[in-house]
Amino acid sequence: MSRPSSYESALGNKICERLAAGESLRSICADSDMPSKSTVLLWIVDGRHKEFSDQYRLAREAAGYAHADRLVELVDKLEAGEIEASVARAMADNLKWCAERMAPKAYSSRQEVQHSGSVSMPHEQALALLQ
Repeated sequence: MSRPSSYESALGNKICERLAAGESLRSICADSDMPSKSTVLLWIVDGRHKEFSDQYRLAREAAGYAHADRLVELVDKLEAGEIEASVARAMADNLKWCAERMAPKAYSSRQEVQHSGSVSMPHEQALALLQ
């Protein structure tokens, strides 16, 4: 059986479900019943599969939550003595990085502030500032 190369919504759903669970696109596309990674990336950007592109972006955000959840499991394994502290630290750094990038609204340390509206001042004050 050859790899699929034509987009079908059922296939897109499978890919996005696995992404949302935290699996990488590379590992998903390594399966023989999945399209190549380049094919999936083209579906995202070609402009002909907007529904998939939107679903893919949401799945990536969900993956950020999945990576953050894995941090809890990592701490449990560390406390149980199943892994060494240095290994846990390296894994935690990677998972935090992924969570921050994939779900920045929830996990990024960077705050985004948006301001809207206008500033009004009397005509005389505005003229005084220009002088």
